[in-house]
Amino acid sequence: MILTRFCKSAAMSLSLAGLFFVSVSGCGGKGEGVDDAVVTPAPGEANTAGGGGGGGAAATSTEKKTETAATDAKPAAEAAPVKSEGWGTLKGRVVFDSSPPTMKVLVPKGATKEQYRDGDVCGKNEIKSQFAVVDPETKGVRFALVYIPKPTAVHDDAKKAASTAAIEFDQKGCVFDPHVLCVMKGAKLVLKSSDPVGHNIDAKMRANGAYNKLIAANQSIDYSPSTAERSPCKVVCDIHPWMSAHWMVLDNPYFAVTDAKGNFEIKNVPAGTQKVVVWHEALQKGGFLTSASGDAVNVKADGETTQEYKIESSKLATEQ
Repeated sequence: MILTRFCKSAAMSLSLAGLFFVSVSGCGGKGEGVDDAVVTPAPGEANTAGGGGGGGAAATSTEKKTETAATDAKPAAEAAPVKSEGWGTLKGRVVFDSSPPTMKVLVPKGATKEQYRDGDVCGKNEIKSQFAVVDPETKGVRFALVYIPKPTAVHDDAKKAASTAAIEFDQKGCVFDPHVLCVMKGAKLVLKSSDPVGHNIDAKMRANGAYNKLIAANQSIDYSPSTAERSPCKVVCDIHPWMSAHWMVLDNPYFAVTDAKGNFEIKNVPAGTQKVVVWHEALQKGGFLTSASGDAVNVKADGETTQEYKIESSKLATEQ
């Protein structure tokens, strides 16, 4: 009887030991696929792969693999930037397809302060609209904005120059100067009034939030936008309602505003296919001559790529 009970007890112990061994093998031991799967813990989280009892050697092996993987892995933020196969210059013109539109007179020369706010100052010279400025000889369009919203790479020199630049945005003769301004986020804007009267800058930005500051006569303040905008925003002076301009903020240095002849040039552009946006306030559909995300342009390495963009008179919006 005693012998029979002893045998049954021994058999039961062996059975439980077998079950315990199988259980341990499935959690951290030589189970199917365990050695092949290495899990990297999230930053700041403890590695619990070896916690608890049993499976000591296998758990230690898994911990070592996990630590190696965590050491070798690089955070996404530190990933190496995409390298360009070279750099080139994108240049060209924005032109009008017809006779230049008539520029509306906003404030006549000799205006008085009874006719216009601060007219004795603002009326010293005639103020014309800059809504659609076209050179009569070359048909070049002024104040068109040309930019690359998502370049495939960024040249270090171009980024440094744009991010550390100090750009003036003046109010002179009761006119914003320049009429269209593009900057890289983080760059310093010097907002000033060269007039003997006060102005305010009401920039209707979205990503950076609305910005509205009073600029006293012959004074200046600094401002640095911290976030890229999706599209250009309008800037007005609430004191002098005829004053308007546009700002654009990008997270890269690839932009230009056309000059009086409609010319633009952007240097150190990554070679290859880039999406280029052309925008002008006088156009319908939000001002975009291209698609809002840009049209593809193949930029040549170590050379110049020339593009011409044409604005059709039928696509002009009505000036407000």
